[in-house]
Amino acid sequence: MRRFLLTLGLVVGVIGPIAVAIGGAFEGGDSLWPLAWLAWAPAGYLILQKRPGNGVGAALLFVGATMGLSFATLAIAATEATLGLRVWAELVNVITGVVPWLGIVWLVLVYPSGRLATTWERLTGRWIVVFGIIACAAFTLSPEPMYETGVPSPLAVEALGPATSIITGPGFFFVIALLLVAIVLLVRRWRSSQGIERMQFRWLFLGAIAFITVLTIGQFLPDDSNALYLWLPSGYAIPATIGVAVLRYRLYEIDRIISRTVSYVLVVGMLGLVVFGLIAGLAMFLPSDDPLVVAVATLVVFALFNPLRLRVQRVVDRRFNRTRYDAERVMEGFADSLRERVDPERVVDGWISTVTRTMQPSEIAVWIRE
Repeated sequence: MRRFLLTLGLVVGVIGPIAVAIGGAFEGGDSLWPLAWLAWAPAGYLILQKRPGNGVGAALLFVGATMGLSFATLAIAATEATLGLRVWAELVNVITGVVPWLGIVWLVLVYPSGRLATTWERLTGRWIVVFGIIACAAFTLSPEPMYETGVPSPLAVEALGPATSIITGPGFFFVIALLLVAIVLLVRRWRSSQGIERMQFRWLFLGAIAFITVLTIGQFLPDDSNALYLWLPSGYAIPATIGVAVLRYRLYEIDRIISRTVSYVLVVGMLGLVVFGLIAGLAMFLPSDDPLVVAVATLVVFALFNPLRLRVQRVVDRRFNRTRYDAERVMEGFADSLRERVDPERVVDGWISTVTRTMQPSEIAVWIRE
């Protein structure tokens, strides 16, 4: 039964976004929105296969499956099928519209251990469940016409209209409030975390940085730009990094990955400001579409990229990749000391000390040829 449910969640989470994307329910840049959710169900499925019963994997699979069900029923509602089938499909779409977002709040609440450890976390978890039940009931009984078919829910109760509108109207703001509480509790757990758990938090923050960065870039792109495919990695960033963190694969490289990500984001942003300033300055003397303006801006960016990258990388390493930064300082200090050390025993002692401080081996031995 467990294997069947996991497989069903995976199938629904993958087929749903593809079906609604092919069906054309979304147009323009929004057509990529369903495909951005493709990674959630597979990531949760993989975690549950490797870590049975893991709460984080269950939350990921739940979000992916419910979002896939929402997309699949929307695809049916947008077809030319009989009105009765379309109305029931849209009702399921409306009900499941809010559920995945509550699943995301739950995921934030239980990450990375997969369980509710404190009183505040358990209380917030109860509120998520209670609000989810109330929201599903409100959308089911609401007499308001649904968007796609234009008719009310087949289970609507006219007399409950004023009561259901309290939830169906500002309902998403309740989700945001619960999410903010979950984020505050997440930060509290992060501040008290150590070891592997702290690295797991860093992987989550890496996914959040990638998501926010790509999302911000997408806001400035025209609707007909091919670069809108950047929306896809923004949707894959968080489930992918969570999957890596929970499965604990190469966690020790997270500091380096974060430092490189932050560095390149800062460098690209700075160079973008330089290009904008150059174009604005040269526009006072030359037309903005003059090839000379483009050539000058390109040459300046090419000349500044590497020096700026090295300088920014060093500053960022001090904050996000402290281990590597400290190791480099230790090795540089040892290299400088070799100019004064002529005694082989002192050189070996210095080398052993450097290796011990930078690589922290469990054992170390030196063989010196006579």
